[in-house]
Amino acid sequence: MQIAANTKISALIKENPAAIDAIASINRYFEKLRNPVLRKILASRVTIADAARIGGCDIEKFYEKLEPLGFIASESKTRNTKKPIIMQTPETQTKTMPAYLAQLPAQHIVALDVCEDIASGNDPFLKIMNAVDGIGENNALLIINTFEPTPLIAILKKKGYSFWTDVKNANLVHTYFWKDAGTNNAPEQTIKPETGSFDDVLAGFAGKVRRIDVRAMEMPQPMVTILGELEILPQQEALYVVHKRVPQFLLPQLEERGFNITIKEVGPNQVDLLIYK
Repeated sequence: MQIAANTKISALIKENPAAIDAIASINRYFEKLRNPVLRKILASRVTIADAARIGGCDIEKFYEKLEPLGFIASESKTRNTKKPIIMQTPETQTKTMPAYLAQLPAQHIVALDVCEDIASGNDPFLKIMNAVDGIGENNALLIINTFEPTPLIAILKKKGYSFWTDVKNANLVHTYFWKDAGTNNAPEQTIKPETGSFDDVLAGFAGKVRRIDVRAMEMPQPMVTILGELEILPQQEALYVVHKRVPQFLLPQLEERGFNITIKEVGPNQVDLLIYK
């Protein structure tokens, strides 16, 4: 398999599960890949370049570890490796606090520390999204983490949030999210359920449907399970999910991965989903 800076970590693991140990051996930041829950959530959202920023290492270190497993780097290794290693996305590298944050009273900044969640292997995604829903026009959300939350930034950027990252040290990153007057509040572009008949679409996948029921699972296991199943779903097949409700947080994740979804309201506590490409 040929790899490059934009290759997703999940693609590496799918190609060869030994990539987990290879990447984890680069430094302690990547030990998180050994946790199945965090692996399912993070690996599909993070590219090699993203991971290098998170871990504060060079992309070539990934190539060095992965090539013995049969991966082939499609980029030249002779590019400028003396370039400083920056643990932030390029657009968050300004050291000056944005004017909106600078004038905001401290009591208007809601802090959420997810370091313990990450360390213990709990996915803080839903906790963060619930906090995001509470952000008004006169306050901001501060996420305290051990690394820059690159996947979260990408999601909230699409939702029209401004953001700024302050790297306190190699183990502590403060990331702020807010909406101000200058923020582009264009309607969120997210996946729209297909309007065709659920049963017609289902019939089109006759004999090629994998079925799961996530109604009895505690949050965030439904989303974790669905995304995990989609990682291994063969081409030309569909995933049939029996859920308690329409999983709103799942929809942008499906869009990122290029999936379509058809929804059927079955009853007060049952919604059937058909997810496919």
